[in-house]
Amino acid sequence: MNKTLIALAVGFTFSSSVAMAGFNVYKQVGNSSKSETKGYVGLNWSIGKGATPALVLGFMRDKILSSGSTEGANLAFHINLAGGAKSAKIKLSYMHGREDLQGELGVGYSILKSEPLLGFGMNTSYLNLGADWIMGNGFDPNASITSQSKFKKPALACVLDNNSGIGTSNCTPAL
Repeated sequence: MNKTLIALAVGFTFSSSVAMAGFNVYKQVGNSSKSETKGYVGLNWSIGKGATPALVLGFMRDKILSSGSTEGANLAFHINLAGGAKSAKIKLSYMHGREDLQGELGVGYSILKSEPLLGFGMNTSYLNLGADWIMGNGFDPNASITSQSKFKKPALACVLDNNSGIGTSNCTPAL
C-alpha cells in the first residue's frame, strides 16, 4: 500500500510540473500613467431660459493612471446657434475622477452676457451635464452631447515574478 501512495505522489508531482512548464507569473511594479489630449465637438443646450442650442469646440488634456484615476483640464468654446451664429462663452475647467466619469469645476466668460462665470458639472462618454453661474444673471443649467469618449487606461507595468510559486496574477505584461 505504501508503494501505491508513493507511486501516486511521484506521478502527481511529474504531471503537475509538466502542466506548469512555460507558466509565468507577473506582478505589478507600479502605477502606469499616460496623458491624452483630445479635441472634440458637441451640441450644447442651455436649459435656463428656454432650450438654446450652441456648438461646442473643445480640447481635453488628461492624465490617466492604470488604476483608472484621471485628472486634467477641459477648454470649451461655445458658439450660440439661436438667431445666427455668435460667440457665447469660453470656459476652462479642472476635471477629476475615473477614466469614464469626471467631475468638473471651471471659470470662464459669458460673451453674450459680458460677465464672468463659474461652472461645475460632470463628464462621461459622449455626455456633459452641468450648470454655470453667470455673475449678475444667475444659474444656467446645460447639457451637451459630444464626440468625447471615455479615456483609456494604460497597461499595467509588470515584471516576471520568479519567487511567486504557483498562482496567477491580475497583471498583463506591457509589450
